[in-house]
Amino acid sequence: MFPGRVLGIGAFEVMEILAEAQRMERRGERVIHLEIGEPDFPTPARVVEEACRAMRQGDTHYTDARGTRELRCAIAEHLSTTLGVDADPSREVLVTGGVSLGLLFVLASLLEPGDEVLIADPGYPCYPNFIRFFGARPVRLRLQRDGSLCLEELKERLGGRTRAVLINTPANPTGTYLTEKELRAVCELASEVKAWVISDEIYSGLIYDGERSPSVLQTGYERAVMLDGFSKLYAMTGWRLGYLVAPWQLAVQVLKLQQNFYISPSSFAQRAAIAALSLREEVEEMKRQFDRRRRYLIARLRSMDGFRLTHEPKAAYYAFPDVSEISRDSAKLARYLLHSAGVAVTPGAAFGEAGEGHVRISYAASLESIAEGMDRIEAAVESWDDGC
Repeated sequence: MFPGRVLGIGAFEVMEILAEAQRMERRGERVIHLEIGEPDFPTPARVVEEACRAMRQGDTHYTDARGTRELRCAIAEHLSTTLGVDADPSREVLVTGGVSLGLLFVLASLLEPGDEVLIADPGYPCYPNFIRFFGARPVRLRLQRDGSLCLEELKERLGGRTRAVLINTPANPTGTYLTEKELRAVCELASEVKAWVISDEIYSGLIYDGERSPSVLQTGYERAVMLDGFSKLYAMTGWRLGYLVAPWQLAVQVLKLQQNFYISPSSFAQRAAIAALSLREEVEEMKRQFDRRRRYLIARLRSMDGFRLTHEPKAAYYAFPDVSEISRDSAKLARYLLHSAGVAVTPGAAFGEAGEGHVRISYAASLESIAEGMDRIEAAVESWDDGC
């Protein structure tokens, strides 16, 4: 009845957990949300005000399919300031409906059935579905215990069918990011088989030992694509706005897809995005709050029996502790914590085979909620029976 490319896509686990938690809340139960990767902060007032101003001024119509020139130029200036790279706003920068839609169009432009795309394990759960949708095959690279890529394994897995290496830096769920040296090494290896390197950098501004994580654009690799957006750093998840930077030959192909399947990004959201790029104090305050939560969560996890944090998350807003001493069935443990303790976390198995035996805990919630959630988890684990 339905095509295999659709039937082969599984549910997005974190959204399933969120839906179940919301059903519990409708029954009057109180749930602590440590599963969802969404800032709890409101969109900064200046961003909202600019969107309202744009709508009142009638800025509610189609724009250039690439995005407005004003926003593309603002993005190019932002990248020049933060990364020291030049991106041509006319030929290489496209505004997209979030990073996900940008990635979909990039992969649609590159992949043929039978191609291979290398991805990290554990890694963002939607990547394999993107790849399989186009008849290509995801090839998983098992991350090392510190969350870093094993370059030797990467070299072994690259081959004649490799079309791209898809990296997420900073990474969901590990909270780690690649150094510029590591990015250059990835690109050098990819160049040997003429593979593209696609870098999802949506968490790039959320690092806690610097302003921004290194970007694939800094490598100068001719087949590099960078995707970023406004959702995470500016608390704009519902605005669904992102952007990509790609060589013009690829950007032209992506633009054709955008013209046909999306028309153009939201006009007033683009006006708001220009305002977001100018924010400093608001962003730094959000980052300070995230960092407080991060340090608290790390300390709690390291003090709790059965939780092993093999590396310190330095970016995004996730911790990914090993809980295999408690249970090797992360989905079973997550369900138990939700229904017995009223705390929603994401099972590590959702992020790939190497994620089993872990859970992802988001600190994109208030410090008070995190503290209560960890208290509940600690109490619940004491009465956990893995055979129940």
